[in-house]
Amino acid sequence: MNLPGTKDSDSWHLKDRLPCKWTRLDFQPRDLEFLRILLEQKFLSGDQIRRYFFEGSKRYGNNRVWKLRRFGFVERVRGFHPRGIFPPTQKAYGYLKSQFLEVPYPVPLDPRTYYADLMTTDIRFLFQKLGFGKSWMSERVWRMDHSARLRPPHGVIDVGGDTFAIEVICDRRESDRWEEIFTRYQRDPEFAACLCLADEKLMPILAEKAKWYTAIYFASVKELFEKKEKTLFRNGEGRVLEVEENLERNFSAAPA
Repeated sequence: MNLPGTKDSDSWHLKDRLPCKWTRLDFQPRDLEFLRILLEQKFLSGDQIRRYFFEGSKRYGNNRVWKLRRFGFVERVRGFHPRGIFPPTQKAYGYLKSQFLEVPYPVPLDPRTYYADLMTTDIRFLFQKLGFGKSWMSERVWRMDHSARLRPPHGVIDVGGDTFAIEVICDRRESDRWEEIFTRYQRDPEFAACLCLADEKLMPILAEKAKWYTAIYFASVKELFEKKEKTLFRNGEGRVLEVEENLERNFSAAPA
């Protein structure tokens, strides 16, 4: 029986299993991208890997992840998610550094931030699929270039030349800190605004807390995944940021 947060055994000598026959690993470009995302986002769930990363071929994706596990670049941890959580190893970090790629160091899974981390990664993949934001900088990459005293946003995106912070709010228990977070983004010249995504049941409280902060725009996670590019972010003044009007294709099509 696997207890929450326990690693799977790395015994590969299982009958009729492919990994026991593998003797070498030839990296493909998608493997390197996969490891980079793992290090930036801390981990991926089995569902995220299947839905977003190797969506072209489920079997190919499964085999590549098995192979990366077989050679010690990825681990599988049970107890957090039905299909397992896949964090990177120190070996993955060392290999990407040897390829002159600047990536954050792997960190242990934290049950306190697990749900927010999982949701943030889902949001990252959805934004990238829609073309909302030319780039995504993860919390961990942002930390690499900023003081450790600053609380990092969950993500940072560039939209039409403006920089937006992304905050994912899942827990009402942190509501006493929201005003501190909102004040920071209201005053921080690095960001044009902060886009907050929250659990639907927290939206009334969030709207009340943020009503005096014009740089804070918010929408529910449910709305984002149901409406996708039709999602509207609103601030306390009632101003709206429309995802559909701010997709990268709209900027590329605009006259110079």
